[in-house]
Amino acid sequence: MKISCFFSACTIRQRLIFINSMTIVFVFVLISIYTFQLITVENNLVTMERVDDLFSSILGLRRYEKNIMLKLDEDNVAKATQSISIIEMYLNSLKPEIMTEEGNRLFIRLEKDFNRYETTFNRWCSGGGCLEQLPGSADFRLIRQQGQELVESAVELARLNRKTISGRFKTILFWLTFLPAIVFSVGVLLFFSQVKNILDRLGSLKKATKSLAAGKFKPVVITGSPDEITQLILNFNQMGVELEEKQEQLIQSKKMASIGTFSSGIAHEINNPLNNISLSTDTLLEEIDTMGMEERKEILDDIMAQTERASKIVRNLLDFSRAQSAEMQVLYIDYILHTTMDLISNELQIHQIELVKKIADRMPQINGGLQQLQQVFLNLVINAEQAIGESGEIIVKSYVFDDNYIRTDIIDNGPGIIQENMEQIFDPFFTTKEAGKGTGLGLSIVYGIVKKHGGYIEVASVEGKGTTFSVYLPTYQGNKKGTN
Repeated sequence: MKISCFFSACTIRQRLIFINSMTIVFVFVLISIYTFQLITVENNLVTMERVDDLFSSILGLRRYEKNIMLKLDEDNVAKATQSISIIEMYLNSLKPEIMTEEGNRLFIRLEKDFNRYETTFNRWCSGGGCLEQLPGSADFRLIRQQGQELVESAVELARLNRKTISGRFKTILFWLTFLPAIVFSVGVLLFFSQVKNILDRLGSLKKATKSLAAGKFKPVVITGSPDEITQLILNFNQMGVELEEKQEQLIQSKKMASIGTFSSGIAHEINNPLNNISLSTDTLLEEIDTMGMEERKEILDDIMAQTERASKIVRNLLDFSRAQSAEMQVLYIDYILHTTMDLISNELQIHQIELVKKIADRMPQINGGLQQLQQVFLNLVINAEQAIGESGEIIVKSYVFDDNYIRTDIIDNGPGIIQENMEQIFDPFFTTKEAGKGTGLGLSIVYGIVKKHGGYIEVASVEGKGTTFSVYLPTYQGNKKGTN
């Protein structure tokens, strides 16, 4: 896997595999480095121990040398000779273990000092002559001088060895603390940069989900390299588009269902002008020869007025039923309410339900979809009609609630809603009607449309006295010039 995969077009799974692989490699490398350093320090400690033994042997040799000069014991010559052999053995064993340039220089100097001392000692004590010489002789002075130089060289070598071991410990300390801290910090930065990238995109998706739940779908902008989150965003965007399409289809189907609900009223409403046209036409045909021009013109004007009346009814019905885009436009709420009530008024008359309109004049404009808002108020009025049954009253009241909202109340004097159903009435597919007489989608659609328009809806009901649905729609804060 390429390192660039961590930053470019890789899935989250691949990145996690890469991070785990790099972690394993990093741990393995650190363990290898630590093992090598520890083995090196161990070898240096062994070397230091041998250097210390060498130094102790040299000091012992110098002690025997002093005892020989003081003629304390004849065995000191043999002991000194044995010490020289031991020192030579240490020098031979230490030679391959001295690796540094400065160490080799000091070791060569120590070897030279030892060889000079050995030569002088052998000449001095040849045949036990060293025991017979008087103190202060030339050989005494020479052997003391060379012995001191040998000690000094051994001290320098021991000091260098300790310095080397100290440096090794500092190196191990670096590898154990500073370097892992740097690598860990870099790893944390890279990790959190990736986490931040993922969380930012999930945050955008969360925000878009809330907007979708509020009825305002806005596609999430895809950023970063393609991975599982990208695919999730793509699926979400596709789901949002399909949900909008399904919602429009649902609203349209509910429109058709609403038209079926008040079709008898529409038929009656159209039948009235047709009957007038038919009667006027019969009268004109039968009495045209005896009528004056003014009378004929009056009958023709009545026929034209009744035709226009029927045409207006059909036109309103077609406008309502036609599938259009949910494009937002600046509207007057009174226009929406009057055109909507025109569609249902005759149906209410058939069922002896009085429609009372209390719509204030000169209210601020709103920004919304005409047909969707018509659907809201039509559904509420139809629900009120179905709740009342036969004979009752529906009041449509609209006024400025405050500077930000216009309130519209749909009030009926029906049986009301029982308290246990109040919290469920806006839930999809919840209905108290008999099977086959209701889908439970009407109020759910109303709730979704109102929320999409930035408003909210409230309901108040008293059993046996009626129900009030209150729709709050935000006033338009931009250009005050309306469309209607």
